[in-house]
Amino acid sequence: MEKTFSKEHTNIAKGFAIILMLIYHLFEKEEVVVEMGVNYAPLSPEVFTMISKFGNVCVSVFVFLTAYGIAASILKQKDITIKEAYGQAFKRFGKLMLNFLILYVSVILVMFPHFNLKGLYGEGWQGGVRMITDALGLQMFYGEVTLNETWWYMEIAYILIFLVPALTWLVKKIGYYIIPVMYFLPFVITMNFDIERYLLVATVGICAAYGNWIGKGMEWKVPGIVKWLIALVGLVVCVLVRQNYLIQEAYLALVDAGIALFFVWCTSVTIGSIPGVRKAFVFLGRHSMNIYFVHTFFYLAIWRAETYQFKYAIVILLFLLAVTLVYSVVLEGVKSLVKWLIGKLYKKTITEEN
Repeated sequence: MEKTFSKEHTNIAKGFAIILMLIYHLFEKEEVVVEMGVNYAPLSPEVFTMISKFGNVCVSVFVFLTAYGIAASILKQKDITIKEAYGQAFKRFGKLMLNFLILYVSVILVMFPHFNLKGLYGEGWQGGVRMITDALGLQMFYGEVTLNETWWYMEIAYILIFLVPALTWLVKKIGYYIIPVMYFLPFVITMNFDIERYLLVATVGICAAYGNWIGKGMEWKVPGIVKWLIALVGLVVCVLVRQNYLIQEAYLALVDAGIALFFVWCTSVTIGSIPGVRKAFVFLGRHSMNIYFVHTFFYLAIWRAETYQFKYAIVILLFLLAVTLVYSVVLEGVKSLVKWLIGKLYKKTITEEN
């Protein structure tokens, strides 16, 4: 596989997607925008609402990139067996669960005064089980309560870890014919809503990795200004098409698969071509998942008034982005420190034993 499309480009796309997600959650409810007196000039109410609601596409972008990344890793290992692929999947699952558990513990420790854990989870051992289930990101599988509704994404993240290897194997066997198969499959078989909603997006992500679509698109022999123009005009078209009533009602999964692919290419050839901005979005992308999982606490629970006090939409967005980014940076710093201390302790123990 060609390496034009890199991990950096993945993080750039994640960085932009997380901004879209914050826009969506902050401003998609018109009554909240009115209640909080949000100033969105020079945009009209219709345009501002349309852009805000379009931000929901961020989930499809994350699904696309997750499927792309897992598939690309598998495809690089040309002689890998399905058994070995699932061995790696279990390792990914364990790593994701551990990282989420650490984030959960950090939230409890930092924001404890704002929670009524006994009221949420209940008392006794049943409450303990519910809390553990939530802390491991498994609550959606069991229909249990959760500290944060945004954490529903853990369900699709876990499913993708085990679904993508099988779909990648199918792509290697039947090629791009898998796309129409996966599009029509939900019409034939009743399945989990999240799988039904994002199955096609994940499949297109896998096919993109298999055919190196984004890398080839980035190498397209046209002037950079032309790529920028296509990207900007294309994004406007994406907003207009996706927010159409008919698309929202019947064809959202199909449209989102195409938009996610186009979105990743757009960010790669535009943001990815500006060194300073590129680094900023790569950094933001690395912290995107932590931001995803903690931002709701700030703008809905503990700092709602503080978040919307700035009135101007762009300032509100930047404030929430800054607060959640700082939280993520500190969390990752603490994790690195603990890992370093454990490593030092382990080396000391080994040295003493020898």
